[in-house]
Amino acid sequence: MNIKIPIQEIEKKLKYKFKKKKLINDCFIHPSFLKKNKKLNNNFVHEFERLEFLGDRVLGIVIASLIFNKFNEYDEGTLSKKFSLLVQRDFLYKIALKLNLNDFVKVNNKNFNLKSQKSILSDTLESIIGAIYIDGGFDSSRKFITSLWMPYLDLTPTNKSDPKSTLQEVSQKKYKKLPEYKLVSKKGPPHSPVFTVSLKALNFQTIKDSGHSIRDAEKNAAKKILDMLDEQ
Repeated sequence: MNIKIPIQEIEKKLKYKFKKKKLINDCFIHPSFLKKNKKLNNNFVHEFERLEFLGDRVLGIVIASLIFNKFNEYDEGTLSKKFSLLVQRDFLYKIALKLNLNDFVKVNNKNFNLKSQKSILSDTLESIIGAIYIDGGFDSSRKFITSLWMPYLDLTPTNKSDPKSTLQEVSQKKYKKLPEYKLVSKKGPPHSPVFTVSLKALNFQTIKDSGHSIRDAEKNAAKKILDMLDEQ
């Protein structure tokens, strides 16, 4: 089955021209689309998620480097809060909408309100970052990320702390150890999956919680432990 992706239009939006055009398909065809269309090569499913995995790590090191170099007066805790703000799903969703990614991503239902799906669009943005890293190397991915994130580096995190960041700070301060998150399961339809993670932190027994993305599940689990901590 032929999948028509508007390559030139996408490249214009991204301000990046791919040498390996297949990568555009890999990062714009969501796994749900392939699960609906059984005739398609399932390698696309793996590549989208693999690129997302890679892009998440590339984004992390670039953002960490940008804020480390820009904010010389920040200590580790302040850097962590700034970092969490800039790589959280809601922020990636904001960038994805700015790039109009919802106009190009192939999902399993034409009537599905993709614009409202933060997890799909934020995952797509991470897959694009991974694809650019493979296609053009670290310098190209860094340039892409910097051009999109630089205007927002001075944003100040709100007083409402991210549960994962708060738990990490508490855990490092009390036990000199990071919380341990593990993916337990992924269930539900491709366009609206439910992820369950386990979390071991502080002196609590391992707990589990769920969400419509791994990040959400981890945040929910972190909040649960913080709530338990407040009750002590």
